[in-house]
Amino acid sequence: MKTILITIALFLMSNFLFGQTIESGEYEFGFKLAFDQKTKKLTGYFEDYTGWNEKTSRPNFSYIFYIEGQVTNNKFVVLTYYPEDKKEDAIKGEIEIIGEKAIRIKLSSEHGGCWNVQHFADEPVLFNMMNQTEWKQIKYVVTDKTYFYSEKLENKKLKAYLVKNDFVSIDRIEGNWAYCTFYGNRITKGWIKTTDLN
Repeated sequence: MKTILITIALFLMSNFLFGQTIESGEYEFGFKLAFDQKTKKLTGYFEDYTGWNEKTSRPNFSYIFYIEGQVTNNKFVVLTYYPEDKKEDAIKGEIEIIGEKAIRIKLSSEHGGCWNVQHFADEPVLFNMMNQTEWKQIKYVVTDKTYFYSEKLENKKLKAYLVKNDFVSIDRIEGNWAYCTFYGNRITKGWIKTTDLN
């Protein structure tokens, strides 16, 4: 009985010290996060747009960045950057876990031109989870083009493909293959070669 009580006490103490665990999922305003319980690594991206240009039929402004970090506590440091400009565009920030399904994020400075869409450097921005998922990682395409496969076989290539800097949410990785979901004009699922991802 004493051993059981000690185990419970240690479990409660570790939960108190570490606090809430961040969850993988879709958050408000175009924020997607993936948390790997084994490695404690967080990956994800923010993507939002504002305004509309009638001539080009596209938004006037966009705000896109990739995010990665190691979850060490309720507050932890992350690195954000546009996939193609990791060296030039890297900005550190801090994420705070709020309750079970919300986070706050603050960046040390804004990414170029992004203040037109969302301010992250003025004060922490709150994001509530909209849809919980089982994503292990979120990555982006590093090759000019990568195809989806219905199975982990070269002869199972599909017509669907992604281009450089597209983001994918990964459910599992098996060998040199990752089972991914792409959220575009429509949702696409399938296997992608890990060598084509960051």
